[in-house]
Amino acid sequence: MSASPTEEGLWDEQADDWAELQEAQCAPLFAAALAALGAGPGTTLLDVGCGSGVALRQAADRGAAVSGLDFSAGLIGLARRRVPEAAGLHVGGMDRLPFEDASFDAVTSFNALRYAGDPAATVAEFARVTRGGGAVCVGGWGEPPECETTGFLFAVVMALPELPQGSGADAPNTPEQIRGVMRGAGLEPAETAKVPCPFVYRDVEAAWRALGSTGLLRFAVDRLGEPAVRDLFDAHFRPAVLPDGTVRQENVFEYSIARTPA
Repeated sequence: MSASPTEEGLWDEQADDWAELQEAQCAPLFAAALAALGAGPGTTLLDVGCGSGVALRQAADRGAAVSGLDFSAGLIGLARRRVPEAAGLHVGGMDRLPFEDASFDAVTSFNALRYAGDPAATVAEFARVTRGGGAVCVGGWGEPPECETTGFLFAVVMALPELPQGSGADAPNTPEQIRGVMRGAGLEPAETAKVPCPFVYRDVEAAWRALGSTGLLRFAVDRLGEPAVRDLFDAHFRPAVLPDGTVRQENVFEYSIARTPA
């Protein structure tokens, strides 16, 4: 991802919580996209913004030869433990990938494109390292009305005096914005799908640790103080606590797949 050193460090602060509690909340999205791509033996796949490697683990378990890249050194360290057989796991920005042209059959990127300084140029970079006739798959949050958790995230954004990269109105956060960026890069999405990804936590404190590990929340705690951010969290999540103490929020994510010119 393209981000300032400060933002990179924010993702490192609670990397273990992200890897343990939050990243796998999108496992259904990863599974659906990898199935649509036909990832399996003989497939070479790069995941850009790979985090701690949950999607890479799924792809490797399907038999694909996998590589990954993320701007967080802490998350890449965890990905190396999660996917030790990966061909390469790199710390770096998504706008200048350290790979030769046509290196992969498929490039995936989930919940990461919004951090790009120039999203269309970044998607063009995804296409550059994809072989002719290969696939570029970009996934992320669904439309806000379909995602309960975005209510909390929007409240945090509204409270901030300044926004971190990836949280502004100009960042490609919605499915239509992402597809528009793909078209701007010369790729026409040929397949799109919605995937339910309910966020489920064992209790409200686990939910706080999970979402508190994100770059946005680390940024907000730094700017507003933890008590103020926790008040916003409690206002949104306390009503979502179920009788057994677990927390569940319904969210829908989407992916879009485009083929590179043969």
